Amino acid sequence: MALCFLFLISILGAVCQATNMDGQVFLFPSESIVNYVTLNQELNVPLKSFTVCLRAFTELTRDYSLLSVNSLKRDNALVLFHLTNPERVIAIYVDGQEMRFRATLNALERRHICGTWDSSSGVTQLWLNGKPLARKVMKRGAAIQTPLKVILGQEQDSFGGSFDKSQSFVGEISDVHVWDHVLSPADIQQVFLNNKHLNGNVISWRDLPFEINGDVLIEPVQKSVCEEQALTVCQCKI
Repeated sequence: MALCFLFLISILGAVCQATNMDGQVFLFPSESIVNYVTLNQELNVPLKSFTVCLRAFTELTRDYSLLSVNSLKRDNALVLFHLTNPERVIAIYVDGQEMRFRATLNALERRHICGTWDSSSGVTQLWLNGKPLARKVMKRGAAIQTPLKVILGQEQDSFGGSFDKSQSFVGEISDVHVWDHVLSPADIQQVFLNNKHLNGNVISWRDLPFEINGDVLIEPVQKSVCEEQALTVCQCKI
């Protein structure tokens, strides 16, 4: 695995077999249109519900994309996007439609973000650091069509490309998981606490086939004492 990491870091567009990324992060060091990670998922049927979770750590104060999924037929098939204007919100896009959630974000805090959507009801929800925000309804009866292109660190305006430098991510992304169903609140809490037995069945951080493009590093996670002890009631201050 170490040799594979060194190869990835040194070669543009390097591809690795499915890798257990537990304890590692993708580090995006600079604003660009060439730094991103493609996740090589396999999904053969339309996605009619999902849970997507990831951790992010950044000092950015502008808009940026965390995860961008496009299909051949639809831009913004599934996107997690941070907006700062007119207020700090995290937007979830499903099948081309946007839903915004007002989020209180500490710039010096590692964030765990989960988004869920169910086609039959249209119910959409955002979870931030294990806490649910108000439920909303969007795209009832829709489906996310395959094939899909899944990218971390950039926002696609075409299938696998047309990036905007001003929307690129700078910082750390880790613990990316995607399920083809809505997790229960108890399970989302366990994902937040990094339960190693809960892994995405569409995309799993612990069995991740990926391709690095441009200057993206793989580095070990750095956690605070509070995070190491998994004390959800602890308020870590810097």
